[in-house]
Amino acid sequence: MSSRSLRKIRGDKDLEDIQNMIKSVPPKEKKDSKPKAPTSLNVFDLLDAGCSSDENKSEELEQDVSLTEMPKTAQSCNDKKRKKKNKKKKQKKVPIDDTGEKEDDLDMILSELDVKLPQNCDACVTDNADHAANIVQSTTLTVIRKNLNSENELRRMFGREAVENRARNSQFRKKNYIFASPKATWPPMTKCGIQMVVDKSENGITHFKYVHSKANYQKLQQMFWRASHLADPHAVRQVLELHPYHLDTLLHLSEVCRVSEDTQTASDLLNRALFCLEKAFHPSFNVTSVNCRLDYNRRENRALFISIFRQILFVSLKSCWQTAFELSKFLYNLAPEQDPLACLLLIDTLALKVEDFNFVLQFVDEFNHSLKLTMLPNFSYSFPLAQFYKEIVDGTSHEQSSTLLKKAILNCPMIAQLICEKCSFVIESNPQYVMNENVLKSHTRSLTQQCKLYLERSIDLWKDTKVVHWFKQNVEYVNNNYSDMPGHQESVHRRKTVFLSPPLNVMRHIFISDISSVSALLPTTAFESSQDPHDPMPPPSSYAEYQPETTRPRSGNPVMAFINSLMPGFDQNAQNDQEIGGVHLGGFLNPAGEDNQAGQWGEQLRNIPGDFGVALRDMLANLYIQDNQDPMPEVIDEAGSDNEERNVVEDDLD
Repeated sequence: MSSRSLRKIRGDKDLEDIQNMIKSVPPKEKKDSKPKAPTSLNVFDLLDAGCSSDENKSEELEQDVSLTEMPKTAQSCNDKKRKKKNKKKKQKKVPIDDTGEKEDDLDMILSELDVKLPQNCDACVTDNADHAANIVQSTTLTVIRKNLNSENELRRMFGREAVENRARNSQFRKKNYIFASPKATWPPMTKCGIQMVVDKSENGITHFKYVHSKANYQKLQQMFWRASHLADPHAVRQVLELHPYHLDTLLHLSEVCRVSEDTQTASDLLNRALFCLEKAFHPSFNVTSVNCRLDYNRRENRALFISIFRQILFVSLKSCWQTAFELSKFLYNLAPEQDPLACLLLIDTLALKVEDFNFVLQFVDEFNHSLKLTMLPNFSYSFPLAQFYKEIVDGTSHEQSSTLLKKAILNCPMIAQLICEKCSFVIESNPQYVMNENVLKSHTRSLTQQCKLYLERSIDLWKDTKVVHWFKQNVEYVNNNYSDMPGHQESVHRRKTVFLSPPLNVMRHIFISDISSVSALLPTTAFESSQDPHDPMPPPSSYAEYQPETTRPRSGNPVMAFINSLMPGFDQNAQNDQEIGGVHLGGFLNPAGEDNQAGQWGEQLRNIPGDFGVALRDMLANLYIQDNQDPMPEVIDEAGSDNEERNVVEDDLD
């Protein structure tokens, strides 16, 4: 804008009057002690001023205004662009320029809007503090979302080209899926028939539950139950043809394929089940949070638990240890009070395989008092091993890790003995404490089971050259000084009394893991409950919104059931052993009583034509005679009865 136009707008006002007008404005109160820069002029505030000024003074004022307005205008444009790009992000602090005008403008806007930032911030901090007090494990068990999908880890190991691309079908949206990405070979998904809803919220923890739709999914579930009881995979496969994303059918067939060594198909079916479960997530269900819970006792929720645990086993076969570790944390967060699949027997080994030694140390430090982790065989050895590797990283001595390992060998010498056998270690110290048969006999069946389970998964960690010398040195020390070590007698008593019988969650963990050397040690009580592939060993306190449909009770006569199955109008669901071909036989077989109508039943039987009717009447007559015979008297052993029977037999032989 030219100086002539400015003079027309401002009306040639004297510069001194303008400065007096600026000074008359009351200064703003500021908390900081920094010198306040001169306030810039707004040209439109001078429209009402009607004074004149000379040309030289107006040109000087024009330069001052232009110099102060240009940085402000440029800064405001940059701020607008920054706000457009970061709408959902937290607003960044505005940089303070030399004039200090940005901070003054922000204070003025906040004062006008009457926004009280300190009070809101204090409220949020208070809520978070209460939440952290209730959920202590939030600092240790936080899940990284991108590590829950094994494809991301395979890309990091082998490159993007080695991983199969996601499905390009129009039915699947392009997004970062949590557990599994859909494939092009998968059938389209319309409505899966399940959804996750909020069950209750208490103490900052939200409990969720899965709900099955009554219109479609519950009918398919009844069909699946009938097919699974037949033990026919073809009948189960027919349910999958009707609903390609039926959860229990996918889990059932996935386990069947795994047993038949078709690992690829088993993994594909399991990923499809995880994809269906993920699509049904509630919007407020956060997989990275430790505040989301599911009750394992509810039958509809158990599909997520079983799917995640089997996914851990499948990704471990691919050496995707980071994915397996994150999945184990997520699975433990779902029900930390119950731990229905005994994740504590697995999570420490996976943490060591991904070299997250701080996790093991922090987890034991926070939860050892409540969970007694160092009494478990796996944690008693993983804890000193994690401390040993941390000492290597820090460059310190191994005094603390050696003390922990000596205590672990004293409490559970069987693991040390199994490590020596599998790694072919020769212990020359004498007497032998680790290899002593009497010491090994003090291990109960349940303790031996957990020791072998730990060694099957973590034996590679003890074959490291850095660990071998440290391990041998501590084993020799225990062999020579075990009688003088504190807690020796207590350790023997603990091995005999604590691990008497495995709990249900440990048996369920071992059954699903399917390690032959460990599964052979399961007690007979483990097989008393259901062993269905889709729901192995359900808890005794299980509940659901609906139950399987059962048939009417039968009389228990196998002959009548066989005859009824030969009739043309046989119906298995409506079977009654006292009815054949629409003729009720109760009065004929049991004529005694007030409601004796044997004549009517006999008349109906005589009306059955053909040889089949004749044979049926004869057989029913024989059944009637046998049913009405007196019961056999009890045999009473008397003196000399054996000799009499022996004499009778000898006479017959003669």
